[in-house]
Amino acid sequence: MPTVFPQPPLLSQIRYLIKLLWMNNFVKFYLFLRRLYRYGYYKDSPTLTLSIPQHHLPSSWSPSSVEIYLPKTYSHPPPSTTTPSSPNKKLPLILDLHGGGWTVGHPVLDSQFNRYISDATSSIVIALPYRKSPYVQWPTQVRDLTALITAVLSDERITHLYDPTRVAIAGFSAGGNLATVLSYQPELKGKLQTVVGVYPALDFTMTVQAKLDTRPKHAGRDILEDMAHWFVWGYIPDGVDREDPNLSPLYAKKEDLPRNMYLVGCEYDMLNIDCKNFYAKFGKFEEVNMVYEEVKGVKHGFTHQGKERMDPAEDKRLDGLTFALYDRIAAWLVKVWEGEEVGKAVVKDVSGDVESEPVGGELGDDIVIV
Repeated sequence: MPTVFPQPPLLSQIRYLIKLLWMNNFVKFYLFLRRLYRYGYYKDSPTLTLSIPQHHLPSSWSPSSVEIYLPKTYSHPPPSTTTPSSPNKKLPLILDLHGGGWTVGHPVLDSQFNRYISDATSSIVIALPYRKSPYVQWPTQVRDLTALITAVLSDERITHLYDPTRVAIAGFSAGGNLATVLSYQPELKGKLQTVVGVYPALDFTMTVQAKLDTRPKHAGRDILEDMAHWFVWGYIPDGVDREDPNLSPLYAKKEDLPRNMYLVGCEYDMLNIDCKNFYAKFGKFEEVNMVYEEVKGVKHGFTHQGKERMDPAEDKRLDGLTFALYDRIAAWLVKVWEGEEVGKAVVKDVSGDVESEPVGGELGDDIVIV
């Protein structure tokens, strides 16, 4: 039986639409200013941008460009050059999808991650845009990004740069959902061998309240407690079966998943249950080289700017956890690209006691890898 949720009352739908439109346009303006004046969290600019020819994309969509981050180990071309010269050895490639509830955001949101992970892994990172709800709904984002990634991977301006056997796709929150779904699209299957999902949404068959109830009682208010209702309403059309694997990756087939997956959950995040259930279902299979890591004592979105970071002490703590996480992801990616098997369970004790060495970086009381 398909899992179809009823629509909320009409007044709730009107309220959701107003909130989505306001948030979409306000954040769009805010991020426009951030791109003009890059400082602080947003100080990292891409090495270059690349416009994708319109004939490669759906006729109704024309993204301005993709943002490309080349590692510091690469000899950069002159600023006026849009086609970088060939490196001595082809580099790994990471495609990045920002979060924002499928409603807001821009690749600039992940500029810190993109620059850091590019340098830490000596890889190329390409940050991808996608259209937002409520102007478009699922599966438009999946179709658009499938076409965009297909065009990027075959673009002669960059094919001489990257190794097609070492391609990963990463995403935060909504971007993590899209990254996972894209990895098993027929047009891309086998081309994206690795997925990194940071606090991704992987299952739409649970209600928001059911997910909230899985959090620790001392977790405090979840940032998604209200927003999740309108994000989901804006993204998923009425009457859609929520068990569709192109919507909820939890319902994908084992054989369709990429070879390597690194999932990150937050202890106080309602979406952490998605990662736990996904790992419980697929992590036991040898065909999938999977890590699930829970970062303790943090909420959804801790890696990015938020209200908590207005406190200098908390900002420093979260920065430490964020960059330690990025270091572990980088170490894992390098090992995967070197052909090492690094993915199975390392720690099962939520107290933080370590049974064996983690896949990379230091593992303290703030981190549990299961």
